[in-house]
Amino acid sequence: MENNIAVAIDIGTTKIYVIVAEIDEVTGKFQVKGYGTSTSKGMKKGLVVDVERTASDIKQAVKEAEAMSGIEIKSACIGVSGKHIESVLTSAEIYLGEKPRIILEEDYNKLIQVAKNKGINYDRRVLHEIAFNYRIDKGGIVKNPIGMQGEKLEADVHLITGSEKEIVSLKNALSSIDIEIEEIVLEPYASAMAVLTSSEKKFGTVIVDIGGGTTDIGIYRNEKLIYSSVIPIGGEHFTNDISYVLNIDLDRADMIKKEFSYKEKNISKLEEEEIVIRERNSFANRYIPLSELKEITDCRIDDILEQIDEKIQESGFSDYISNGIVFTGGSSQIAGLKERSESYFDKHDIKMGIPIEIEGLLENMNKPENSTGIGLLIYSVEKYTKEKRKKYTVKKTIDKVESKNGDEEAEELPFTSKIKDFFSNLF
Repeated sequence: MENNIAVAIDIGTTKIYVIVAEIDEVTGKFQVKGYGTSTSKGMKKGLVVDVERTASDIKQAVKEAEAMSGIEIKSACIGVSGKHIESVLTSAEIYLGEKPRIILEEDYNKLIQVAKNKGINYDRRVLHEIAFNYRIDKGGIVKNPIGMQGEKLEADVHLITGSEKEIVSLKNALSSIDIEIEEIVLEPYASAMAVLTSSEKKFGTVIVDIGGGTTDIGIYRNEKLIYSSVIPIGGEHFTNDISYVLNIDLDRADMIKKEFSYKEKNISKLEEEEIVIRERNSFANRYIPLSELKEITDCRIDDILEQIDEKIQESGFSDYISNGIVFTGGSSQIAGLKERSESYFDKHDIKMGIPIEIEGLLENMNKPENSTGIGLLIYSVEKYTKEKRKKYTVKKTIDKVESKNGDEEAEELPFTSKIKDFFSNLF
């Protein structure tokens, strides 16, 4: 991260979205300085299919964000999705010694490494490791074991991995336009940071982010992402369906999809309203009832809902979801999604999520299609603030050690010398 500047790049199947923000060094709050968008043509279902075109599309959005913010973009936090994403749930345990001792951060790192060693193949890259259900010795579950005492530490671990090959393709696209990747973040993980409240994360919620080419699913419980999955279906499929059934080109089908979603929310009787379609290779017009369009989109909605339900059942956490489902993403605005979801899942706790009112955003940014980009920005800012706090704590430790030993002529202890060498290299 360049000084106190945070950059998020959401590389979607249909749209690239770049946000630039400045972080206040004292408060840790951010202020968006600019953003840029471009059409995404080098991606398919969340995967890079044309590195050169993807790089060109990203560059266009980056230039727009740079022009608006006056800030040169050199690095960024990147979102990732696609069918190559896998969610692995495993357990791990480590022994701390024959006698109880205090559990340290390095013990947590060892626990995570044990989980990784249990089944992550060489061609997979771990994007996130999320530990939960910590248990010390034979005791009950604890939220954070660091600082407690014990002889044995156990936990359940959610490992989110991506294909090394696909991630390298994404990295190549960015490096070709001289942008360094600071971190790669799973898109539903980012979206949840922007959309879900703390209570929704705590008491069990499914977040469903419907993008242009994929539908990302995440399950939260006790403020942890305990399951994630990706369905290779998104808004493009609604457009394709309309194009195929009505025999019109894709651009016109996309316009009709958006027009229908707007009208459906503002009209009580669909059968009384029509959309005008110009016949191919003709000046003649065709009139399509909105009720006919609804049949087309409802069929695809039902397909998506069925696959979401399958993923929830496969997760094994269906009984832990007390707060229902939150839909977000640009294609979550398709007409009829909320009503059909309530009917399909036989529940009324279905919410259409937009980014929570967050200080520092510009006007009109709080839209479902921006959830991932805003979440990536929040992730980047929190990471910066955490690292800043850590460096400050370490510096205070150095100052305290030097102050204590500054006036003493006694021989310096070996471990003190090592600490100084370590910190000098760190800074």
